[in-house]
Amino acid sequence: MADSKVILVLGAGRSSSSLIAHLLGQADQEGWEIHVGDLSLEAAQSKVGDHPRGHAFQLASDGVADRNARIAQADLVISMLPAFMHVDVAKAAIEAGVNVITPSYVSPEMKALDGAARDAGVLVLNELGLDPGIDHMSAMQVIDEIRSEGGRMLGFQSYCGGLVAPDSDDNPWHYKLSWNPRNVVLAGQGGTATFLDQGRVRVVPPHRTFQTLTSIEVDGRPYDGYPNRDSLGYRELYGLSEVETLVRGTLRSAGFSQSWDVLVQLGMVRDDARLRWSQGVSWADWTRSFLPAEAEQGRDIREAVQHVTGATEEALDRLDWLGLFDGESGPANPSGTPAQIIEALVTDKWVLRPEDRDMIVMWHRFDYEMNGVRKARTSSLSLEGKDSVFTAMSDTVGLPMALAVKPLMAGTFGTTGVDVPMSKTYYDPLLKGLADLGIRFVETELTL
Repeated sequence: MADSKVILVLGAGRSSSSLIAHLLGQADQEGWEIHVGDLSLEAAQSKVGDHPRGHAFQLASDGVADRNARIAQADLVISMLPAFMHVDVAKAAIEAGVNVITPSYVSPEMKALDGAARDAGVLVLNELGLDPGIDHMSAMQVIDEIRSEGGRMLGFQSYCGGLVAPDSDDNPWHYKLSWNPRNVVLAGQGGTATFLDQGRVRVVPPHRTFQTLTSIEVDGRPYDGYPNRDSLGYRELYGLSEVETLVRGTLRSAGFSQSWDVLVQLGMVRDDARLRWSQGVSWADWTRSFLPAEAEQGRDIREAVQHVTGATEEALDRLDWLGLFDGESGPANPSGTPAQIIEALVTDKWVLRPEDRDMIVMWHRFDYEMNGVRKARTSSLSLEGKDSVFTAMSDTVGLPMALAVKPLMAGTFGTTGVDVPMSKTYYDPLLKGLADLGIRFVETELTL
């Protein structure tokens, strides 16, 4: 069709399923052609199926010219590529005068494109997934509402986690993988976490990440939250310069963090050195290599790990379940960084089977003062996936971007440049659209 609009989706990984399905579901009505590219042609084809308006193609790892030509021919680009590639996509799109959506944090390099995007009349809308994305919009909606009613913000806490649905929870970690396993393994390794606690800045180095926990209950289920990256930057982003407490973090089922901390203490999730163990090394011997020699004297492997780390019996049981004390089997590939070897192990052990379902949990707490009275409001989202393809992670990452397509192409957002969805312009229509799709928050309020 001559008047068809081309939506170019770059990347067909596990988080793109709901995005692409939603776009295809509207393609006939809206006159869209959905072009999906991935390094794996099979992955792209699996996402578009036999839909007449779905077109799969293979992205060549060195095919920059082809990618940029496709960007220039598109009416909108949605980049689901690895985050480091978004800037190059945005540069090509700005040059071609094409709007862009990504689910990733705005990097300094992306922010530097703001002027060029404005000059070109292009909107590069980032941080429009789950976290970041839904977290921004749901938080700012409540913060703006409290302020509009005359309230003064005193504190803000926000936690989010990709977990496993209760009916698929069949392992002692209470966890399965619904997103990139590497990101899970390297959590807590990416730098120091900082947050504000009752007016005092708290600094948490990587080796203490999983020891700094907050107990949170959502829908009657207990979770532990640990601090994530730099929370202090959100004082400016959210306009919270006056608050006493400000923390953003990650949620895991109770007990997970204490057990994962054992691996952190032992150095098993370090990614800064490539090592080579002998072919055929057992998991028990691999684990022993992280222990000081004196720890093993008169102790079996389980006792030695406990001696070094102080691990609880529950934590040791979880490590045993992973197979780390097994004297028979071992890593299929015993070469690489410790993090890479652990990643291969948990990818196998925490696999989301076809019949399994994941779950997303997000929780905010807003402390504020209204007419001299201190109050607290909580806002929580608990969403279970449909299956191992249309996961809750895929829904919450992909659907905010899908819902932004129509207003962005119609120009109703009225914005250009490099932007993030923190204003009413974005959160009003997008949160309403998500609620219509069953992704909605439940609020409670109490007087302190």
